[in-house]
Amino acid sequence: MLTDAGGKPEQTRAAGPSAPVALEIAAIELRADVVPIGLRPDRSLDVPPPGPGEPAGWYQHSPAPGEKGSSVIAGHVDGGSVFHRLRLLRPGDEIVVRRADGAEPRFVVIGVGIYPKKAFPNERVYGPRDYPVLTLVTIGGPHGANLVVFARTA
Repeated sequence: MLTDAGGKPEQTRAAGPSAPVALEIAAIELRADVVPIGLRPDRSLDVPPPGPGEPAGWYQHSPAPGEKGSSVIAGHVDGGSVFHRLRLLRPGDEIVVRRADGAEPRFVVIGVGIYPKKAFPNERVYGPRDYPVLTLVTIGGPHGANLVVFARTA
């Protein structure tokens, strides 16, 4: 948990840059590795490989979890894929991200939405923020829609 100089939990202080390496969401029994991903030549988000046991992908051009701004982590939702139970999250559920520097910023879910590809909330997902935000985005799924989970530091 991030703390201030007095050791008290810090709610909005941004951490320094460090890549996420793991994601844990106790409410849906999710523990997964996280790998960096970028953009494809057509400028769409690259994706980690699908299938059971695959990692989630951190969009490496977004802030690291705990830094000011919206950190984006994507994962497949089909079958037994990494985010197959993401739809079960509710506001108040906790998300913990372990970073390469050993920090473990904690986030709390503040919203969950399903968006058709043509109405994807790009600004809300990728837009600037004055505080740390974690955004989880599903890849695949029924009818080409994306489930998006929005979370703030806990």
